[in-house]
Amino acid sequence: MNAIDYRDRCAGTILGTAFGDALGAAVEGWTADEIRSEHGEIRDFLEGRGGAGRYTDDTQMMLGMARSLVRIGKIDGADCARSCAELFAPERGYGRSATRILMALETGADYRETATVLFPEGSFGNGAAMRIAPVGLLSGSKEPKLLRPWVVEAVRATHVHDEAIDGALVVAAAVGILSRMRVFSEVNGPGFLFELSPYCRTMEMRSRMMLASRLLEEKPSRDEVVARLGNGVRTLESVPTALYTAMRFISEPEEALVAAVGYGGDADTIAAMTGAVVGACHGASAFPQRWHEQLERGADGYDALCEVSRQLANLIK
Repeated sequence: MNAIDYRDRCAGTILGTAFGDALGAAVEGWTADEIRSEHGEIRDFLEGRGGAGRYTDDTQMMLGMARSLVRIGKIDGADCARSCAELFAPERGYGRSATRILMALETGADYRETATVLFPEGSFGNGAAMRIAPVGLLSGSKEPKLLRPWVVEAVRATHVHDEAIDGALVVAAAVGILSRMRVFSEVNGPGFLFELSPYCRTMEMRSRMMLASRLLEEKPSRDEVVARLGNGVRTLESVPTALYTAMRFISEPEEALVAAVGYGGDADTIAAMTGAVVGACHGASAFPQRWHEQLERGADGYDALCEVSRQLANLIK
């Protein structure tokens, strides 16, 4: 049997995040009905903030995370925080909490204290899950008790709430497991999601992951998916949706991202997480060539994403 091409799998994860992010960027905050009425299905990058093919804060923070892992060779929470702060560009669409935290980090704040600046118990938003994919690539298919400390440290600067950690953990686990799987035919969607549920400490996330597993058997409509799983910025309302979508369309990477954007709401982030997961399974070569050609260029654009994915692949043992 042929060996796994980790360069392609890593590129699939990194670029899959960016493709999903850029595909959904122009309709972030729209309802599914508004998207359907205005665009039907979105299969190509639309003109949005900064132009068609431009990614948002989701990919920028993921790139910061990836560069930290490459630079240090392991999880270093302080360096992960510093790396994200160095890339911080407000025009990418950062939320209020992330903006305040990253600005504090830029001025020397302790990364172990910044996550509770706005929320005493920490944010339960999906900002940890949206950028965690590189950690999944590096970790492989570790058991929950081994992977959780990595995830906790990697996102500590912005997220300490158990729900946010749970969401980041299942995305990292999914990416790690699928990036080491030889063929996607080995994936049993319902079983895969069910087996991810024990990674969650909170009952709410565990229950939502099990619901996502059951829905794969039912194959509900897009509107039913939104009603039952959600499409919001909260981890509970986006991570299970992204993983459900990745599994439902595991053999069709393009369709997975199109479906994820079509839910509306936090469309770019849901599609970014979906892209990371299907990209880990199939590699970058499985995504449409036009997306490769039309994603933004520049200092931190397509070529930079490809380069950091190659560097990550070199770290995989």
